[in-house]
Amino acid sequence: MNVAAVLASLEARVESQLRLAGDPAVEEAGRAVLEALGPALREAAFSIVRQAVEEVDAQLPDRSVEVLLDGDDPVIRIGAASGSPIVDAADLDARVTLRLPQALKDLIEGAADTEGDSINAYIVKSLNRAASSSKVGTRLSGSYDL
Repeated sequence: MNVAAVLASLEARVESQLRLAGDPAVEEAGRAVLEALGPALREAAFSIVRQAVEEVDAQLPDRSVEVLLDGDDPVIRIGAASGSPIVDAADLDARVTLRLPQALKDLIEGAADTEGDSINAYIVKSLNRAASSSKVGTRLSGSYDL
């Protein structure tokens, strides 16, 4: 992501609007306000990136999602599945009896069918993903000046 280019585009658009005022004093005052807002705009851009990462992270529980800085620009990195143990059919020796509402069972059957799995395989995979995703928070690496 090129934050500097986005901020430069915003600056150009604001300056274009200021020129429409037709008053040099208004243009000068607007530029001063825009310059003063620079650090806050940069911080807002990073906040939007962090929110995007949190959203992607929530939708990909079996992946690691983080924000890194490449110079002054944030980079979103999505890592491989985080430590998901491989389940072998030979390891399936524990048994659990589970009572579910019929509506939930129907949803699970539909999801398993969509994935091409048996209900048991789908539930084991889902529980495995949920148990292995120990998300603490989003990591922001590097440093930046505001």
